[in-house]
Amino acid sequence: MQNYELVLLLNANTSEADRKAFLADLEAKFEVKDKDEIGIQNLCFKLKDKNTKAYFVSYLLTLNPEQVKEVRSFLLYNSAVVKYEIYKMANDQKFFHFEKLQWEFDKVLDELKEKKYGQKIDFFADAKNAKYINWKSIPILRYYLTRFGDIKPRLYTGNSVKTQKKVRQEIIRARTLGLLSFISR
Repeated sequence: MQNYELVLLLNANTSEADRKAFLADLEAKFEVKDKDEIGIQNLCFKLKDKNTKAYFVSYLLTLNPEQVKEVRSFLLYNSAVVKYEIYKMANDQKFFHFEKLQWEFDKVLDELKEKKYGQKIDFFADAKNAKYINWKSIPILRYYLTRFGDIKPRLYTGNSVKTQKKVRQEIIRARTLGLLSFISR
């Protein structure tokens, strides 16, 4: 059994009753360890239904590799699901709740804003903060992007190679989910 994080982007125009019925059906079918209903978020690009908003729900699932195919087939032809991603989680990786992370990062953002231009953004270089590397830590991940939307290199971040790879992976995940833009204009 392996832990997976399932991130669902549901149509924001779907009624709440339909959304709850779909989520209850999903929870009954698969073993859900934890759930994080993030809510409606603005996206950086338009989805296939020309909507720039989506309802985010994140699940921590315990599945066999064969069950991942079942999850994909369950989500494939559902009109409520606009997009979904399934991420395999490492044994030491923790499942975070969006609201809790945002509350913790509000304190840190004040310190980061006081830093002058050109100083290293070394938030994740600290061992106690490295556990927060996640696609849900959007406010901090934005500081690891240049003004053009590129990921800052290790020279400017002060991260180790391992940490920089994790940060890069989570930025890419946030981009594919529509929470960070691919380029800045």
